[in-house]
Amino acid sequence: MSTSTSTSRGATACFAFDVFISYRQLEPDLPWVRNILAPALEAPGLRVCIDYRDFRLGRPVIREMERGVETSKFTLAILSPAYLESGFTELENILAQSLGLEKAQRRLICMMYQPCRPRLGIRSAIWMDMTDQEKFTANLPGLIRELHSSPDE
Repeated sequence: MSTSTSTSRGATACFAFDVFISYRQLEPDLPWVRNILAPALEAPGLRVCIDYRDFRLGRPVIREMERGVETSKFTLAILSPAYLESGFTELENILAQSLGLEKAQRRLICMMYQPCRPRLGIRSAIWMDMTDQEKFTANLPGLIRELHSSPDE
């Protein structure tokens, strides 16, 4: 299924997905991501990789997380207190950051869903504030524009 290709900086790569959504599968994150965010990203044509729909049954979850990160142009981290408590979301985050360093690309994009204090590696990057409906509505077009861009930019 993967159409991801290994490339050097500046070369064009093909990805199966535009974005892999890294989020915590707990209330309130789970229904918001699945019912609000993912449809909002797919409406303008973005190809979204999300666990409950795109992970293969019977496969080790860590391998599927790795596949989601590698075959997506970007990993979108949905920051919340629950996100920061999860070892699985931390792994997805580290995989995306490591891949970005390895390929000299911007592969991790973060958005603040609920106020929280992420670790230094995340705080050092520019992220989008989507902590309420007004900010979500105002910042969604910019997020979509970023997800349509190249990780080399």
